[in-house]
Amino acid sequence: MRRLIIFTFSCLVAILGFSQLDPLYSQYQFNQQMINPAYTGIYSGMSATLISRVQWLGVDGAPTTNTLLGQSTFKEGAIGIGGMVVDDRLGVNQNMEGIVSLSYNIRFNDSKLAMGMQGGFTHFGYDLSNLNLDFVDDERLNTGIEEFTESNFGAGLMYMKPTYYVGVSVPRIRGIETNDGVANSTRYKRHYYLSAGYFYEASEFLQYKLTTLVRYVESEKPSIDVVFSGFIDKFIWTGLTVRDLSNFGIFTNIELGKNLRLGYSFELPTNSLLIANYGTHEISISIDKSFERGRIKSYHRRF
Repeated sequence: MRRLIIFTFSCLVAILGFSQLDPLYSQYQFNQQMINPAYTGIYSGMSATLISRVQWLGVDGAPTTNTLLGQSTFKEGAIGIGGMVVDDRLGVNQNMEGIVSLSYNIRFNDSKLAMGMQGGFTHFGYDLSNLNLDFVDDERLNTGIEEFTESNFGAGLMYMKPTYYVGVSVPRIRGIETNDGVANSTRYKRHYYLSAGYFYEASEFLQYKLTTLVRYVESEKPSIDVVFSGFIDKFIWTGLTVRDLSNFGIFTNIELGKNLRLGYSFELPTNSLLIANYGTHEISISIDKSFERGRIKSYHRRF
């Protein structure tokens, strides 16, 4: 029975892999570089972030994503340059991606308009040793599936004020298809993102933030996130995430020292997967340095 379950799930994973989606994240409200290249350099400074996400803990072959992000500004904040490395695994699929992003920022009185673009490569690989089969009657399972690498590029816009922001992006414009020798299959579909957030300072001790993210994939239903959080004593963020009214999560982001932040989120679905796994877990660690008149100082990241 266990082998049957693994085989069934592996087949499902293979099907999902042929309609490859962007990795999901919970803590994008603190760093949107992975979904919008215009976010690169939106803050005048430099930052580095590591995010590790394990989805559906306890299910063999479930999605696992590790992401390393880095960015910095130049020319007094007018230019932003960043990079991103993503290791995304789902069943037998093991994809590696490297991206470089560039943004140009136009300052107004108390706001900024950022225009960004990015480009990079994704390597689509496979690890068939994760399959656990009683019978192997497909020659490709013995010889392996041919791996390949494809380029991609994307663009985005973001407008930000101290109390709100709006962003739109298409981080990977190219749809990717491949031929396995039998038929053509789609490995990636173009994603569209619309994000917005509002910050309200109730008192010096407590501030609130409401953010939303709309994702649309061609020929798929739109997905909507709504996130409500509070910033307590300028030390800890904590809040609630609702995704498509079917996934609920909690998260916290703690500022350790002047420039170091540590985040954790936990999500649970409300559908049939609820009793089949131990939830989705995501951790992040970030270092921020702000530039101001040639000096480096710490700051609180709102969005």
